[in-house]
Amino acid sequence: MLQNQKNLRGIVAMVFAMAGFVFNDLLVKLARPFWEAGQALFVRGIFALMLLLIWMALSGGFSDMRKLLNWKIGVRSFVEALIALAFVTALGAMPLADITAVLMLAPLFITLMSIFFFGEKVGWRRWSAIIVGFAGMLLVVQPGGGVVPIPALLLALFAAVGVALRDGLTRHLPLDVPSVVITLASTLGTMGGGLLLMVFGQSWQPVQGNILLYLAGAACFAILGNYCVIEAHRDAELSVVSPFRFSIIAWAVLLGIVVFGEWPTPLALAGIALIGASGIYTIHRERVRRQAESA
Repeated sequence: MLQNQKNLRGIVAMVFAMAGFVFNDLLVKLARPFWEAGQALFVRGIFALMLLLIWMALSGGFSDMRKLLNWKIGVRSFVEALIALAFVTALGAMPLADITAVLMLAPLFITLMSIFFFGEKVGWRRWSAIIVGFAGMLLVVQPGGGVVPIPALLLALFAAVGVALRDGLTRHLPLDVPSVVITLASTLGTMGGGLLLMVFGQSWQPVQGNILLYLAGAACFAILGNYCVIEAHRDAELSVVSPFRFSIIAWAVLLGIVVFGEWPTPLALAGIALIGASGIYTIHRERVRRQAESA
């Protein structure tokens, strides 16, 4: 019964995390035509940092600040920075629904990592799911058809690999480190990545009030997403919680249509469905495998 309660808590946290991430992506995409990726990440990070410090001051969380020095949190923050740099750069050149669908290849990349780095044996069912997922990705982006620029696609795929690695790292973080501290570390990592882009060539554009509002809102949603995704991976069964990350695709398609008028083509919709189905099935097979090993 206790595990079921933990799983339900993880499911709710995952749904809120996906909503937070997609609204963050929407607001950053609105800012990207005016600012380079580095400036957008850095300014959003300033807002997020202020909000997190206020949160920690009100909750008495400053006593846990020393836990930022944990090397596992440092590695996760570095991976988070790479994800943000790749994703926000690609976001300026891809429809919201398309880049979100590519990011949902993360469960398939987790399976591939387990094969090549840990020597895990994978049967024909999960191999089929991997192939179907990548076929779905090709339908979404239609490389060579001018739908998505190849450099943007490669950055989106890099971000998806990063998400797979980040989620694996999150699962192994010490349970005594509060989620708000991990969220703070992620914020510092993405701020550092944005600053690095600016130092190595991206120019600083004039500050405009509406852009600041977009990024302040994005900071709020990014904090919500990061906090909830950390909570979703703690104590809950990953195979139960993970399928609910695909709720983000429905949000991305809807917001893409309403805000940007980005209607997915029938091929893209078919591709999104294939990616979602293959990811959920991959997670299901992983759960079946673990149950068999336990038995």
